[in-house]
Amino acid sequence: MKKPKYPYRIAILMALLTIPPIGATQLGWYLYDRQTGFDYGMIVGTFSVVYAAWLMYEKKWREEDED
Repeated sequence: MKKPKYPYRIAILMALLTIPPIGATQLGWYLYDRQTGFDYGMIVGTFSVVYAAWLMYEKKWREEDED
């Protein structure tokens, strides 16, 4: 798979680091209680950070495109 252009990569990383943890927190809070929502948000946030770091360093997403 070819890498997206640099601005799109940054937008994807920003979305990856914000949307899933916030969504998991809100869903856990709504379905269970406040503490469970925070726990779900922390767990999903940890996986999001690990995946974003893998994309940035192993897949070289943090380097700008050579035109």
